[in-house]
Amino acid sequence: MFQITLLISTLFSIASAAVYGYVAARLSRRTISNPGARFAWQSFSLWWYCLAATTLVSGILNLLGAFNWVALPFFVALTYVNILLVCIALWGLLYYLVYLFTGSQRFLIPLTIFYILYYVLLVYLITASDPDHLEISRWATRLVYAHPLTGPFFALALVLLVFPQILASLAYFTLFFRVREATQRYRVLLVSWCIILWFGSAFVASAAGLSGQDWWQIVSRLIGLGATVGILLAYLPPATIRRRFGIASIAEQAQA
Repeated sequence: MFQITLLISTLFSIASAAVYGYVAARLSRRTISNPGARFAWQSFSLWWYCLAATTLVSGILNLLGAFNWVALPFFVALTYVNILLVCIALWGLLYYLVYLFTGSQRFLIPLTIFYILYYVLLVYLITASDPDHLEISRWATRLVYAHPLTGPFFALALVLLVFPQILASLAYFTLFFRVREATQRYRVLLVSWCIILWFGSAFVASAAGLSGQDWWQIVSRLIGLGATVGILLAYLPPATIRRRFGIASIAEQAQA
């Protein structure tokens, strides 16, 4: 039976994907001369592009599943593609945060290997659980498994989904107490806490069993969009904020 909440979820996904894509397009225009810093910034832009793609794919899959317009093998195949996009997105975000904190590229290869292994772990969990059929819930069309795996591997996959970014953001936030320039302090504060609240709220909701609540489905999406706007304002603040706090946007810094 079709759920109206699924339509709302799909519309939220399309709107969110459009916002993420817009942020990616705006931020990717930044010109950076230093090769290491430029690559880190490109990885940050990649996070937004992949986030837009996986959000859009998830919304479309929800809608197709709701109308029974998608076969199980195709749904499973796109799920593998979707988790690959998620892993690439998380890699891009984490590398950017680590680079901001360390100023070094030495973590590039370890993080790349880490997310390759993480993707393999997710594929293993899905395959070994034996996808059996699709279930239409109020907010998503999801896979139901014949032999769902639980235990340490499943717990590890959930922890690795959010905690690396939270820890990296907390480490990045410590720079707030070490830098003195107003623009740097403004960006460190806004970017770090937007990511912490975004990822942290998802973990808390999952641990508290709130994920199935209708109100949380709306709130969680609003938190994601709010964090996105906050991060965009960190790099492209409006003129009133620039004048009030004496900070510069990345557009102004590129012209300097």
